[in-house]
Amino acid sequence: MSSEARVSLVDRMRAAWRRVLTLDDSPHSIALGVFIGTLVAYQPIVGFQMIVGAIVCKLIRANVIASLPLAWITNPITIVPIYYITYRLGVVFTGETPITYDDIAALWTAVGELGFLDGIVEGTRMLLGIFWPMVIGGLVIGVVNGALFYVLVRRLVTVYQARSIHSRREAARFTPDEKVSPP
Repeated sequence: MSSEARVSLVDRMRAAWRRVLTLDDSPHSIALGVFIGTLVAYQPIVGFQMIVGAIVCKLIRANVIASLPLAWITNPITIVPIYYITYRLGVVFTGETPITYDDIAALWTAVGELGFLDGIVEGTRMLLGIFWPMVIGGLVIGVVNGALFYVLVRRLVTVYQARSIHSRREAARFTPDEKVSPP
């Protein structure tokens, strides 16, 4: 990846956060939207994260727009390490035995021996064994990161809005309301 592309990506990320911080809503609503977006971003529902985040935001009256960029946390570059961490953490909380590489290799062999439909059933059973620990691990990581983002974003939005109000008041104070004629 060229440095121009990296700068462009950084600029896009910065612009997205600037748009979130400058939304016309209360600091609480914006920060709550970011919290929900973060919480949903760590869930194993790729492709549905924005939709679920938007629905939850609508239900609790959080800012929907603020939740959307957080779904990008899980992307093709980050999805494997994030989901691995959420799975491993979820296994700790659920007490299940972690699935190993040998388990996956055995399933792959079994799919060939079982046939198509039985292989799908067996694969689905293994995926469900992975899914719930990922949900639990994702909730833990999502709540912790979401709470940190909530505090940070609420503070940043409060400061931005206070400065914006102050700037508008200052500009209005120095704007002549009527023409002053020279003496």
